[in-house]
Amino acid sequence: MPPLAREYFTVDLRGLRAPLAARAARDAMTESDVLRSALALALGNDTVAPGTPTIGRCADGSLRSQVKLSVRLLRSAAIRLRTNACAAGLSRGAYLTRLIDGAPAVMSSADRAALCKALNHSSDELAIMSRDINHLTQLLKRGSVEAARSYAKRHEALDADVRAHLARAAAVLGELASSR
Repeated sequence: MPPLAREYFTVDLRGLRAPLAARAARDAMTESDVLRSALALALGNDTVAPGTPTIGRCADGSLRSQVKLSVRLLRSAAIRLRTNACAAGLSRGAYLTRLIDGAPAVMSSADRAALCKALNHSSDELAIMSRDINHLTQLLKRGSVEAARSYAKRHEALDADVRAHLARAAAVLGELASSR
């Protein structure tokens, strides 16, 4: 059986929008389904052509099924949406849903790889610092103050280096958490 062609008609609700929305929510239907049913009843037609599937509600009251959403965007915004969704490996709908749910914008796989590479490099630097601190500690225990001074300049920036590493680690972990 061939699918039925969609026919659209605009209705001026004249203040009936709120009751229509309430009825649709009560019966777990779309507003269009409620209008089609009422129109079919008024026309004496018991068989209504199947339209949008009914929308069920989850235990928390949220809607279960997907709905089509049409929005008007500036061309540049639409291009950015498509580009960012593609870079994230998501559909536009999935990408928007993540943004609506408060997830940070997803970075591209190239950016993610660069971030991980920077974190690995930073971890290597921390390992070298750890080795140097152990060596410095051994020198100080032996009383080799002159030899220990060679490490002074390098360790002056230790706090900033550790904080930079932690910032990189937080960025990678944040990206990993947002991609789940």
